[in-house]
Amino acid sequence: MIRMIVYFTIDFVASESTYFWMYSGAYVRGFLYWVLRKINRILAEELHSSKGLAPFATSPVFKDDNYFIERLVEGERYTFTISVFVEEIGEALKEYLMTIDRIPFAGMLNELEGIEVRYVDDFEDEEVRKFKISFLTPCYFRIPNLDYRFVPLPLPQLLFRSLARLYEAYISSLPKKYREWLDRWGIAVSGCNIKTEKVSLKKGLWSVGFVGEASFSIPDDTYNKEFARITSKLLSFGEYSNVGGGRTSGLGKIRVFKYNKRSNLYDYCNSSGLGRSQRI
Repeated sequence: MIRMIVYFTIDFVASESTYFWMYSGAYVRGFLYWVLRKINRILAEELHSSKGLAPFATSPVFKDDNYFIERLVEGERYTFTISVFVEEIGEALKEYLMTIDRIPFAGMLNELEGIEVRYVDDFEDEEVRKFKISFLTPCYFRIPNLDYRFVPLPLPQLLFRSLARLYEAYISSLPKKYREWLDRWGIAVSGCNIKTEKVSLKKGLWSVGFVGEASFSIPDDTYNKEFARITSKLLSFGEYSNVGGGRTSGLGKIRVFKYNKRSNLYDYCNSSGLGRSQRI
């Protein structure tokens, strides 16, 4: 059974000017846990202390295409997003947000300007051979050896294993052979233009990840139609789930462009247009 993502886009107006003392995604994560404690304190504590995959992802605070907001300016409008992978939690979050007109954020009460809720249970799985990914916020991967090595590089094996693990945990199963295909370099890097960024997620804790753009392709000698469709599906899913470490604090947010053979251009897949939505 394929389960559903509940995706929130939340707009607010800053009540006063203030600086963020950490990466703004950490504030969004804190806001979400604050709401969850209001709804169900036991559940919130269980999620907070769990070592498993958290059933949500967030974005940092952003304005237009700027995902590195360092301060809020009084009277200006800002946005952040939250993806919830358990429908019951998503519905409870929606019901709570419908009861308030101000949100506690960055140490102050801010006017809640608007909320869009989108329900997504279908991800585009049209066969893909070439694609580009824009890494909008810092992204890194972990290799589970003795020291949990951190890898700030867009390696396709790590990227799609990360997406597949989360997809299987909350959406639906995938064939084991897909991971084996990834490990045989079923997907290749065809180019990249990236740089590393360092952000603070809490006092004394820094994360280093890459941002920028990377291009990928499925070479002829590894091409498999089923796996090309799974790859396409995971890319669409990834626009909601984020990828890599720090997803719950807004890291690893991506935008996907799939190659259109007819136009010979890369089209933004715009996964945010999937599903049904409502404004509350």
